[in-house]
Amino acid sequence: MPFIYAAPFFLLSVIAFLCCLVVPRWRRYAFEALVAPVAFGLCSIVGMLLIVLIGDLLHDHLGLPTPFDAPMAGTRRLLIGAAIYVIPGIAGAWLAISVAGKIEPS
Repeated sequence: MPFIYAAPFFLLSVIAFLCCLVVPRWRRYAFEALVAPVAFGLCSIVGMLLIVLIGDLLHDHLGLPTPFDAPMAGTRRLLIGAAIYVIPGIAGAWLAISVAGKIEPS
């Protein structure tokens, strides 16, 4: 199962890396293009799991309400799900790109 989730991110990573190698002006971004999709995939799934687990713990042990208490449908469900998945992924990819930019020899 993890391979099925990770495979598109690895494929996108290789495609982005090769595109950056082909276009001369983009070559300086090749290493970041290799790292960013994989970092997004890893951080998005780990961040989503942590957010859901922490929310569940807060709800069970402290009795705090969560957005999942009310029935969700339509736009609200989509926005909450997207935020829980996309925000940690973007943050992780941004962090990975900034670290990759410092590690890569210029």
